[in-house]
Amino acid sequence: MRVRRAAVASLMALALLLGACGGDDGGSGAVGSGELEGTEITFSVSLAEEEQAAVQDLLDEFEADTGATVNLTSVSSADLPQKLRVEVGAGDPTIHLFAQDNLALKVLVDENLVEDLTEVELPDGIIESMIPEQFNDQTFFLPFRPNVRIAYANRERLESADAERPTTHTEFREVAEAVAEEAGTAKVTLSLAEGDPAAVTISEWIVSFGGNPLLLNDEGSVAAFEFLQGMWRDNLLARESLLAKFDTEVDYLQGETSWLAQNWPVTSAQLSEQGLLERFIVYEGWEGPERAAHVIGGDVLGIPRGVTEDEKEAALALADFLISEDAQKTLVESNAWPSVRDDAYSDVPEDQQETFEAIQAALEDGWYRPNVSYWSNVSEQMNAAVRRIIVDGEPAQATLNQLNAAIASAAEAAGAEYPPAEEDGDDNGGGAAGISPSPGTTPEESPTG
Repeated sequence: MRVRRAAVASLMALALLLGACGGDDGGSGAVGSGELEGTEITFSVSLAEEEQAAVQDLLDEFEADTGATVNLTSVSSADLPQKLRVEVGAGDPTIHLFAQDNLALKVLVDENLVEDLTEVELPDGIIESMIPEQFNDQTFFLPFRPNVRIAYANRERLESADAERPTTHTEFREVAEAVAEEAGTAKVTLSLAEGDPAAVTISEWIVSFGGNPLLLNDEGSVAAFEFLQGMWRDNLLARESLLAKFDTEVDYLQGETSWLAQNWPVTSAQLSEQGLLERFIVYEGWEGPERAAHVIGGDVLGIPRGVTEDEKEAALALADFLISEDAQKTLVESNAWPSVRDDAYSDVPEDQQETFEAIQAALEDGWYRPNVSYWSNVSEQMNAAVRRIIVDGEPAQATLNQLNAAIASAAEAAGAEYPPAEEDGDDNGGGAAGISPSPGTTPEESPTG
């Protein structure tokens, strides 16, 4: 887990003054030994318990390498804007580098809460599609950790049901029928727990059916809800789906409540620790009638406006360290995190090779949720649709018309263009859903943010 140090420490200060955050060595070694002695900063990142050790080890390495002191804290994505409003307004930020949910960026820029990082250079090896979007042609955020859900299928149980892993929505239903017949009860879960879990799942289904989650009542959205409504009605989805999210889905897979589920890749690390990963086929999942669609979530790095020059220097050095090849390899290997780099997968543990092949395949069909000011209302209406349409059986079109009206009102109140303008092309799913491909987030239900 060693991170390479700079051969010439004196170049560090110049690099930072120029805003450079990386170099030919892959983004590591921007700081020489002891160059930040006496500087203390706080890094905020939301982590699952199982992810903390690897991150802390990296911070210890950074401290030993640079002389800086790094305090680790966790301010939730929802709470960060208000904290920065108070502290930036007072001219005294207590956080100096943060990892923030990539669906929650616009408010930080609109309210002038973050430093302009336009002059920061990213190191070689960063995957282009992982570079955070700009706002008004300015860069405020740096890449850190993408995330995407993948599928876990119980190998032995599917074989007993004479079923294979589903790769289309029709096969998904067929497999659900087969395993329900074999088990005598539904053995497929969808993450439909209240809040972001349901919103992530529903977004993927809508986009895969050619719909636009911001509209919610278009043809694709209606078709997606009718499809899921039919599966629920026919008892093909386990009732535990209503409680299913990043942690409970792992429990359901371990205890065989679920024989087929989607979840974040940290699942593989947890199953591997228990010697259970080999029981599962791990793959990218299934596609709808229009396309495969996988919400790309994750965290990006930012620096609050108003930090001192010394603090900014240390924060940029830490950001550089965290996106270096060696640090990203550590996070891949230890935490099963997807990487923002294309050179971070060379040393993946053998038992997780399948996981990272699935991650890369899912990212190819990734869809970034739009940074719109009214997304919380979109999520709220999706959750209402789960209750009313899927569970209670209300007619999809009429119900979605009502819920869409609430979204339209929220957009109007926020002064946003509505209906959203359609974009040409289909890169990252933007065109397919009529939404510009601007980064979304690791949902708050996930262990990343």
